[in-house]
Amino acid sequence: PSFSDKMRFLQYSTIWSPRRISRPSRITNVHPDLHRINIFTSNKSSLYHKQYRFISLLNKAFLPSSLGNKQLISDINEAVHLVRKFDPAGYLPGLLVSSNEGKIGYFAIRSFWIQSGLRFETLNNLQIKNNKYRYSNQISGIGQKAEEIPVKERIQRWRAAVDSLYHDKGDSSLWNDNATLRLLHNIIHQHDLSKSEFDRVLNGREKDFTIKQYSNMQRLIEHAEISCSSLIRLVLQCVDISEIDEETVIYDTARHIGIAHGLTIALRTSVPVASATGKIIIPEDLCQKYGVKSPRYLLSALGMGDLECKRHMQSAVKDIVDAARENLMLARANRCKILSNVKGDKALTVFLPAIVSETFLDRLQAHNYDLTDRKLRQVGFQEHLMCATRTLSAWQRSTF
Repeated sequence: PSFSDKMRFLQYSTIWSPRRISRPSRITNVHPDLHRINIFTSNKSSLYHKQYRFISLLNKAFLPSSLGNKQLISDINEAVHLVRKFDPAGYLPGLLVSSNEGKIGYFAIRSFWIQSGLRFETLNNLQIKNNKYRYSNQISGIGQKAEEIPVKERIQRWRAAVDSLYHDKGDSSLWNDNATLRLLHNIIHQHDLSKSEFDRVLNGREKDFTIKQYSNMQRLIEHAEISCSSLIRLVLQCVDISEIDEETVIYDTARHIGIAHGLTIALRTSVPVASATGKIIIPEDLCQKYGVKSPRYLLSALGMGDLECKRHMQSAVKDIVDAARENLMLARANRCKILSNVKGDKALTVFLPAIVSETFLDRLQAHNYDLTDRKLRQVGFQEHLMCATRTLSAWQRSTF
């Protein structure tokens, strides 16, 4: 592949599979994590090539032929595709989870989170049989005509499907035609995943669509906790870290990282979400505190010329950023305790989304907390490379 091909590969954090790739002898036939080789150098051109090659090897090691089950491999590929398409920032951290089982769990759970949040579903997904909902393995919004499904109906479908996954005599037609749900069926019974965590994710999704603005900052933090902390806890269970007394500090850290991650996602998607659904990420108490009178107006192109109100909005956004950073700081304060745990190394690889969150918070701060700044939205190659470098560096140094 040409140099520009490799740059494009890193820029969009997607795996482009070259036909041939020579594999260094020191990472041949080793654990899927590969050895934590030195992928950093002072030479910028060499850095690009090394990172491209290393991530390619991670991707090739993710799906060993020993899996054997073609359906399982196909389902995993579809889950990975969903994450790459709808949550590209969450793709590389998934490749760095400590084991193949953990990686599969990560992408299955992340795919579930993505699909449950899609507002549109294809007509093919609306089939009902014997008053039971059926799913199609065709994902809405990907080259198909789609229509919006009522929130309660959509959440009800997902709840019914999750319930059936936990009952041996449940209706398999609720999940058997959906790649994500088939993956979840495998890992739920293999790792005894907590059903309450899936319920919390769906509760968070329901609030995403029914609440247009949170009354105060604490409500926003609580929403981030039930949505994203549950995702991290489920991945921890996929790497065999259960919520018992010995792992309390790990799960406490997961809570703080989930809150920071949730707040960051809310900030990153605030403008398109406000445009599509009318939901405002700035809580009412912050609007009152800083005199933000028309937050939806200020998050649109129409409000870009109102400099005074824009400064008020930036102050409110800064408070949310500070809350996210505070939770990252509380999580990182537990690092030494986590490393002293026999399963600490596994847990640290699950916490890598914290690096992605912090990278966006740094960029938002550099743009003076202006969510409508076009340069903030137009993420260039340098920003993608910085995020990939920081994530790989944290993984190599056993931090987050």
